[in-house]
Amino acid sequence: MNQNKKIFVPIALVFIILNGVIIIMRSFLEKNGFDIDTLIYANFLLFIISIIGFVFQKRGLQSPNPQAFVRGMYASMMVKLFICMIAVLVYVLLFRSKINKPAIFAAMAMYIVYTVIEVKTLMKVARKKTNA
Repeated sequence: MNQNKKIFVPIALVFIILNGVIIIMRSFLEKNGFDIDTLIYANFLLFIISIIGFVFQKRGLQSPNPQAFVRGMYASMMVKLFICMIAVLVYVLLFRSKINKPAIFAAMAMYIVYTVIEVKTLMKVARKKTNA
């Protein structure tokens, strides 16, 4: 498998596993007040922005200039922050009367999971680069 494609496997696995858990536990989650559609959309959005952020960070890591990596990290963080803020704002404006707080908090937890996987993967890539 190509090294660049192999790097995206952990993020894709997290996406698939989280969607599987949401679908398998659908009735349990609905009984506890979670909106399943919101969770699935949030998972998809987090998957997409994790891929985008990872591309920024990997591009900076491949540069011989160490400042490029720092710029990539900041660009990734800003893109994720603004996309998440816009998504929450749109959600609040569209569903003002029926905002699902448990789903919002679950989406925040998913954000942390994606961030941890992204950082672990980047650390592996950075170690391989320094050992080469």
